[in-house]
Amino acid sequence: MQNEPHCQMKFSIVTPCYNAAPYLAETLDSVLNQTAVRSGRVQLEYWVMDGGSTDHTRELLKNYHYPNVHIHSAKDQGMYDALAQGFSQTTGDVIAYLNAGDFYYPQAFAVVADIIQTGQVDWLTGYRVIYNQHSQVIQMDLPYPYRRELFAYGLYNQAWCRVQQESTFWTQKVHQKLDLERLKSWQYAGDYFLWLQFANQTELQVVSSYLGGFKRQPGQLSERRDVYNQEVAQMTQPAPLGAKLQHTWDWCQWRWQKKYPRVWRFDPKIDQWRWYESI
Repeated sequence: MQNEPHCQMKFSIVTPCYNAAPYLAETLDSVLNQTAVRSGRVQLEYWVMDGGSTDHTRELLKNYHYPNVHIHSAKDQGMYDALAQGFSQTTGDVIAYLNAGDFYYPQAFAVVADIIQTGQVDWLTGYRVIYNQHSQVIQMDLPYPYRRELFAYGLYNQAWCRVQQESTFWTQKVHQKLDLERLKSWQYAGDYFLWLQFANQTELQVVSSYLGGFKRQPGQLSERRDVYNQEVAQMTQPAPLGAKLQHTWDWCQWRWQKKYPRVWRFDPKIDQWRWYESI
């Protein structure tokens, strides 16, 4: 049974940024304007880690000096260095990060809070959503169930099965075991390093809901897939045949039969999110 829906929890969000003035406001507003934050259901702790921007980013951030927004502006060694610094200061029950230019659906925190409060989830992701440069949704799909043992083989490093960071949240329970010093060492694939760390502790569960999305922008780190893949290869091990076959079978089930077992769906009969082990 779910806990009382109005039991307050704290969400800690980190946004690393550098020279992000043209698109940072949309990101910040999507965090601050969450319905769960505005209603008081969720307490927000927001860390904005600016890497010493030389454009108008710091001027823009002056408009966001609220008690729950912590702005740190100093030169860093890259996005994951900034992210690790922000993560080291988070105190929330639920934690996530959102890059400048990306944004959350207004009800995202409410959905995540409902599910986390069941006590059954420590790592959660939702629909994979892509925006164009006009902030319009151009792609959306529900990922198939992830198997924690397959992360170690780098098998979730392909476009059709990648974990979308913008839709992913986790609890303090797994966060406190992160190796933040090693996170700083990655330039491109720090997100996959996080998934490896979490997969060592728990399952990644999927909710059939829109939580957030990724906006395609020119010059993004994500465009360097060659270097990203090299870093993933450094932190993972070669996949044995059995793991590859399991991965392929899961994809076939998802792609051709549209089967979505092991997923959280909203049940209107009981007005709650419910875990479905099978369809």
